[in-house]
Amino acid sequence: MDSELIPNEEEYMASVMPPRFVEKESPEIGVIRELSPKKVKDQIRMELKGFTYDYELQKYVKIEGQEPLMNDLGIQKFISALSAVTDIVTFSNYTMEDAKKHTLFVMESVIPTIYVNYKGYGIKNKCDLPVLTQKLFVLTYSAFQKAVGAGDRGVIGRTIQENIMTRVGELQATQSLSRERRGFFSRINPFAK
Repeated sequence: MDSELIPNEEEYMASVMPPRFVEKESPEIGVIRELSPKKVKDQIRMELKGFTYDYELQKYVKIEGQEPLMNDLGIQKFISALSAVTDIVTFSNYTMEDAKKHTLFVMESVIPTIYVNYKGYGIKNKCDLPVLTQKLFVLTYSAFQKAVGAGDRGVIGRTIQENIMTRVGELQATQSLSRERRGFFSRINPFAK
């Protein structure tokens, strides 16, 4: 047999194998992924490195003249401080007083370290210290605020409830439609019910 007539193995398998079943992601999983603070941490890391997200290009780009606020060690320490901001925190159930106390604890623990070690963290200008303080405060406080009254958990609960209600409605509509489609003889047949 001529070797030119034999397709490569990948093409051959793709042509004879049935398409893979792609499992549809449930709405709850998509909502959980979007509520996760991981994306925010990644964004902060890139901003600290001097990059900005370009929505048209859909990627981070370096802007001319925009310098990193910190070196890699400083960025790692800053992001480590944000390690308190995890899914566990945002999916918790805090009171407003808890949110304030936890934010204050993070700020009192981290800010002095950044201020004392600013040179080692690559912070070239002391004027950048309040900018970093503000960033850390806003991110930390916002994360704890999301947990007040189980905010993120409540969103997931409502999403699941809406999903169940949608499925029940679809099932009822399907059952109603199948009843309407029955013919005259099936309606008078006592075994068809």
